[in-house]
Amino acid sequence: MKTTKKILLSALIALAVGLTFNACEDGTDGINGIDGVDGTDGQDGQDGQDFVPEPTIFADKSSTPPLVAMSPQFNFVKAYSLISTPDVIGGNFQLAGSADGAGFLSDNQGGYIYVVNNEDSYSVSRIFLDKNLIPTTGDYLLNSGVSDFSRQCSGTMFEAAVHGGSKDIFLSASERFHYDVKGIDPRVTTPTPNADFGLDALGEFSWENAVPLPKDAYSGKTLIIGGDDDSSGSQGQVTMYYSTQGDADFNNGKIYVMRFKQISDGAGGLQDVSASTTYNEGSLDFGQTYAVEFVEIVDGASMTQSEMDTACTAINASQFMRVEDVDYQKGSDANGRNIFFAVTGKGPGTGTYNDWGTVYNLKLDPENPLQGTVKQIVSGNTNTNNMDGNLPDLQSPDNICVTENFIYIQEDPNSFSKGHTAYIYQTDINGKNPNKVLEFIVRQDLAEDNSVGPMDGDQGEYGALIDISDKVGIPGTFILALQPHYWVSDSFGELDGHNFIKGTPASNGDTGGREDKQASQIVLLKGLPR
Repeated sequence: MKTTKKILLSALIALAVGLTFNACEDGTDGINGIDGVDGTDGQDGQDGQDFVPEPTIFADKSSTPPLVAMSPQFNFVKAYSLISTPDVIGGNFQLAGSADGAGFLSDNQGGYIYVVNNEDSYSVSRIFLDKNLIPTTGDYLLNSGVSDFSRQCSGTMFEAAVHGGSKDIFLSASERFHYDVKGIDPRVTTPTPNADFGLDALGEFSWENAVPLPKDAYSGKTLIIGGDDDSSGSQGQVTMYYSTQGDADFNNGKIYVMRFKQISDGAGGLQDVSASTTYNEGSLDFGQTYAVEFVEIVDGASMTQSEMDTACTAINASQFMRVEDVDYQKGSDANGRNIFFAVTGKGPGTGTYNDWGTVYNLKLDPENPLQGTVKQIVSGNTNTNNMDGNLPDLQSPDNICVTENFIYIQEDPNSFSKGHTAYIYQTDINGKNPNKVLEFIVRQDLAEDNSVGPMDGDQGEYGALIDISDKVGIPGTFILALQPHYWVSDSFGELDGHNFIKGTPASNGDTGGREDKQASQIVLLKGLPR
């Protein structure tokens, strides 16, 4: 029996092995099947809805998210995009590029008016916003077809309620090609964008900004402090227009420029200046206070910019390496005499006395605005020049915003940089405790060749930062202009309604003008300390 089982088991095993080997052999290919019939195309999907902003103040109003990133120290501050150049407002308006100096007003009907320089488009935009800051319409108060075309840099709203008189006036500063300050009615019903708005009495400088002091800083008088963004000849000046004929007189005042009365003695102390000697800011120590005076430029209103430069040299005006924006402390009449200005510098390796930029505090005498003191309170020159700075990351400070308690310093690193995008810093009112608030976002997908990086030149800079808290009734609300230089498109040209012909000569023969094709963005900040 056991033998029979063994024989049967052996046979089964042999059969299995044989089947296994037979299964490994290639069989004959079968006949290919017939292809199936293609299916019917599906129906097209429905178009997506257009971007519609939420009916609330703090929401994105533009389809492009804000081009700023808050630093961790300020993560409680929120950013929202209000307007970007591709946005079409009111059916026919688009914001031109390089948004810079700006002003913000109530329209007295429950909404608001935002006026902003478009620096490299040689124009000034006006945008109407509803109660929730949703843009509704826009137009141009100035375009590049004006005879005294210029790079319209920083600007300040002369508000009747704050600065005097009975009429609001937007003071738009002209830096290149032509050199006046333009006074434009922000409430005009029908704009005349090719009109002559020049305020000749303020004189010709390379104007970065012209900032009126509040009316009761010096009651019954008009004072406008200016920044001269010049690095040649007499260098940059701190200017003053001063009229004793009312608090809104733009025609009968005199022109003055700052001159040092004291300088450093080289050992941390002070010494009086020598007569008939010109000094620059390299003669000042960081954190030291020096006496200054404002000296008249006789018949300055009749001078060209070149003649003004010569006159400043002749009276030994103090020299700064490109004076940029100016602002004053808010909160009281006395604070209005506490003035701050940024000096952008010229970059390393240029042989100047200010490589990376500085910020100064100018205090005017309460009784006599032609006398005062100046102190350097912020400096990026930690390892160059006098090597006594306090903010190692600082590069080319440009715009500045001063509240009652803080100073906000905005960078423009497009000519020279320390290897990072443009930052905005906050310091206390004395220039101490600097902190980075936010930085500029460089988006490769918005650049023409998708290759721009944060270290490339012409990445971007800031325009005006304005505290609008009191106007909208919400503390900590600010509006910020951005210039994303890398965001360029042919569709962004001629938005002001005029095609500027490249090489059109200015009155001084300068033929460097061109039609601009870059973008702008306007951002709302919620919760920024004041």
